Amino acid sequence: MNPSTLSLFKTRILLSVFVILVAVLSATAGLEALSERTPLSRLDAEASSYYEGALKRAIATYAIARMLNGAISAVQGTELAVSPAGMGLRLSVGEVLDPINDLIERFSWIMLMSTVSLGIQSVLMEIGSWFGFRVLVSASMVLLLLGLWIPRQAGAVFKSLGIRLLIASVVVRLCIPIIGVTSQALYDVFLAGKYERSTESLDVIRGKIRMPIVQPEEGNGEDGGLMDELRKKYQNTRQVLNVQARLEALKETVEAGIDHIINLIIVFVLQTLVAPLLVLWGLVRVAGTLSRPGWAGGGGVTSERLAVSARGAAA
Repeated sequence: MNPSTLSLFKTRILLSVFVILVAVLSATAGLEALSERTPLSRLDAEASSYYEGALKRAIATYAIARMLNGAISAVQGTELAVSPAGMGLRLSVGEVLDPINDLIERFSWIMLMSTVSLGIQSVLMEIGSWFGFRVLVSASMVLLLLGLWIPRQAGAVFKSLGIRLLIASVVVRLCIPIIGVTSQALYDVFLAGKYERSTESLDVIRGKIRMPIVQPEEGNGEDGGLMDELRKKYQNTRQVLNVQARLEALKETVEAGIDHIINLIIVFVLQTLVAPLLVLWGLVRVAGTLSRPGWAGGGGVTSERLAVSARGAAA
């Protein structure tokens, strides 16, 4: 055996030992235990804290939306009958509340989906920890081991598949924690103030949405003549103006509520849809770049670097 062949054989032995060791650690949860001593444990802790807090906020906001919907439904079908100057007039509260009621129904649906999305992401973080390290890393190590000892093109194919699967395992393991940390940073910097102001305002608005009260006419059952008739007409007219003013105030309250509901929709759509998709897209792009030929190919850079590292360790 010439020196070049002997050196290559030693390199393969060293790489094989390393690959087998990683495979055993990943299959027996040893790799996960080792990761707890690295910054990865802090990443997991911060992501878990985010998902717990975000889930509580989503549930609380969903509850506010349902209570607001209930308050509106209680008065929406009400019609007020008044008689200014002896003429019958009906004022519908529902016409004022229709815009915000339709929006709240859609807002409730968005909040329910946001709550479900956060719950799924929280569960996926636990699944990713198990599936990324125990399953995918172990499988990638098996493929790399085969690629080291199977000659020629077949071995290169196994090495390429093993490296790509290893990259995928890292993405699966880190994807949800990175999404959580990114969403938390987005919330802290841009969305926290908007969320707190809007939820507090909606809680106040819920108390303001009530039926305008019309006081019943009081009479002594006697005909008091012209002066009493004029007094009653004056009271009826003032009553109408009072009800119209209350309805106008209710309309302004509804318009303010619409603004706050839209703000909350923006907050939760950014947190539970836009930010996760952007982070996932970025990680997939990075993984795709690392998996290209020249990075993960059989004769690519990665294989050469592994060989060089192993020779350095042997020396």
